[in-house]
Amino acid sequence: MTRYFITALFLLTIFSCNSSSAPAAAPEKDAATKSAIEERLILELAPTEDRAGRERNAIINRAIDQNYDVVAAPEGYFYEILAPGEYDNLVEGDIVSAHYIGNFLDGTEFDNSHKRGKPLRFFVGGLIPAWNLALTKVKPGGRIRILSPSALAYGGDGLVSPRGDTLVPAHTVLEFVIEDIEIHEE
Repeated sequence: MTRYFITALFLLTIFSCNSSSAPAAAPEKDAATKSAIEERLILELAPTEDRAGRERNAIINRAIDQNYDVVAAPEGYFYEILAPGEYDNLVEGDIVSAHYIGNFLDGTEFDNSHKRGKPLRFFVGGLIPAWNLALTKVKPGGRIRILSPSALAYGGDGLVSPRGDTLVPAHTVLEFVIEDIEIHEE
């Protein structure tokens, strides 16, 4: 076990991402809780021979660096329920509005609905795969952090504005905090 921990720690050091800020501060945790989260996440590290492995490790390193208590979803994204919300979980097809902050893993913000003063209105199932999958884990009024590999975000195309500006480069791992989630009856 010690050999695996040392190997994982070595990989963590080699592939760590520099991070300067987070879109939402992680709640303070005591040393034992931080250690337990770190140990659990280190076990999630992947071989790094391919993009998916490198991106997974970058997500894990971001979570460890920022003290996020994320859970690995089977589809490949990581999430942390920051506030569960009330009533029933969202389901595909629900029409909702929510505020969100989108960051690159280095903490640089690339989008923020709060700055526009208007939440995004959408239906669950109509956005990037990581959002479609993760939003079913919260309820109206909830708040969730999503760390998404590029394949479940904007992939090889990235995100380009209608004017042709690159908002998210191709193959970029992203972090989102989605909050103020409201369900709308139509």
